[in-house]
Amino acid sequence: MQLTDLVAAEQQVRKEAAAAAPEFTAFLDGFRHRAVLVPFDDQGGLWSAELGGIRWILAFSDEKTLTRFAKKGSDPAAGIRQPATSETEGETGWDYRKVLGWRLLDSVIPAAGRPCGVALDAGSAKGKVLPPVAGIVPDRATVEAYEANGGRAARR
Repeated sequence: MQLTDLVAAEQQVRKEAAAAAPEFTAFLDGFRHRAVLVPFDDQGGLWSAELGGIRWILAFSDEKTLTRFAKKGSDPAAGIRQPATSETEGETGWDYRKVLGWRLLDSVIPAAGRPCGVALDAGSAKGKVLPPVAGIVPDRATVEAYEANGGRAARR
């Protein structure tokens, strides 16, 4: 599954989250309690892509999934900066950090100052997106909160 496919699936994820589907709720709870790998971009920030007016942080479940994605390469046309590289960071050669899912959703995304979600395991059949909607990110970091506040971050 490509990153663009994941973003296209955002509407479905919104419906699942709104309906509180048991499968999605279990997935979200599992994501919040696990560490994911988030590569750094060539400027030292978290690796992300701009698609559909939303900034997507690229995260991976494990090094094997990250390595597969790394071998495919990224699409510069998709607004993805090149990842930072290192000779010490496993098979991928990319610098990355382990981040707990809840920290991405509850701390990093609200600090982005713009609509931001997580694309988990982009490029794989198990890829999923966590869009900036109520029930996934804090209310102040949802797309609707930014729209209601003229594109600016909502106050706490």
